[in-house]
Amino acid sequence: MVLFLTVFIDLLGFGIVIPFLPLYAARMQVSAAGIGLILSAYSLAQFLAAPILGRLSDHFGRRPIIMLGLLGSSLSYVIYGFAGSFAWLLISRAAHGACAGTISTAQAYVADTTDERGRAHGMGMIGAAFGLGFVLGPGIGGLLGHSDLRIPVFFAAALTLANLLYAAARLPESHHPDSAARLELAHLFEPFARMPARLRDGRLASLFGVAFLGTLAMAAFEATFAMMAPAVYGYGPAGVGGLLAYAGLMQALVQGYLLGKIAPRAGEARLIRFGLIAFAIGLAPLASAGSRGGLFALLALLAIGYGFASPSVASLISKRAERHLQGEVLGVNQSAMSLARIFGPIAGGVMYGSIGPNAAYLGAALAVVAALAIAFASPAIAAAP
Repeated sequence: MVLFLTVFIDLLGFGIVIPFLPLYAARMQVSAAGIGLILSAYSLAQFLAAPILGRLSDHFGRRPIIMLGLLGSSLSYVIYGFAGSFAWLLISRAAHGACAGTISTAQAYVADTTDERGRAHGMGMIGAAFGLGFVLGPGIGGLLGHSDLRIPVFFAAALTLANLLYAAARLPESHHPDSAARLELAHLFEPFARMPARLRDGRLASLFGVAFLGTLAMAAFEATFAMMAPAVYGYGPAGVGGLLAYAGLMQALVQGYLLGKIAPRAGEARLIRFGLIAFAIGLAPLASAGSRGGLFALLALLAIGYGFASPSVASLISKRAERHLQGEVLGVNQSAMSLARIFGPIAGGVMYGSIGPNAAYLGAALAVVAALAIAFASPAIAAAP
């Protein structure tokens, strides 16, 4: 529960700030391309930092790395709040992205403190904390930012600092490595040196591929939905926010409650396949449901499918990784997902703009179908219970 609250409050701060970033940057006369670069800097920094932070957590323990991430997040919000130029906004988002690499450290904490039977449920709780924070954050940010867009930023900084103090007081260490072992500077980059070998390792490569393709599809959906819902279904800004909150809450319900009930009996492999099938069915006709009721049903399928598949993939990766390298391997998985969050919005936006809304969601559904083909063909996933 302490870890759940730590991740939830961290992502609540993220959700409070991020929806207003384009408006905040536009008031500084930052171009649309510049805004896109600022948004991408977060995922790029997370891609680079997650394996390194995971490696550090394997050596020094999970607790100090999680607290380091919270401290860095709080400082990045302060930089963001005082930023007066494109360069400082870019620095603040890159710093926050690097600190968000500790999500994989939180997953490694779950791996340390659960047995294999409860692993998927633990990963689901992290996903639920992530989703709830992101869903509730924009509403709080909207209330705080009515008069001044800097107020939500400084509130997020204070909230994250309070979260750091809470974690320092209540979060125990879960991983006690060999204190006599030394960590050389060059060892920090070993996760990248080992990445080609991991990608050739059938036990992990297929799981990384499923995580990448699933996140690619979700990122394409997230980048285009706010354009599609008004154009096709006539929703205004409040309606779009309500629909995204509905999908987020459905996903949080699956990850925080249903997964723990079902995973011990069904096993991760079945949940990955079922989740990907539901995800693809929800995505493909999203821009042509024909009615608002149909849209709600498809959003529910999409959220339930991704909610089952994503934590189950992380759980299997944890089970396939060596015990002393949980942080590093889950960090590589976080890098794969960060890379997908760089390319997913670009691919979805290009297809949406050049061909139309239907093409964007059909293309995203095809990525999920490709992930499903890997899930059926991979011996690593097939061998899972």
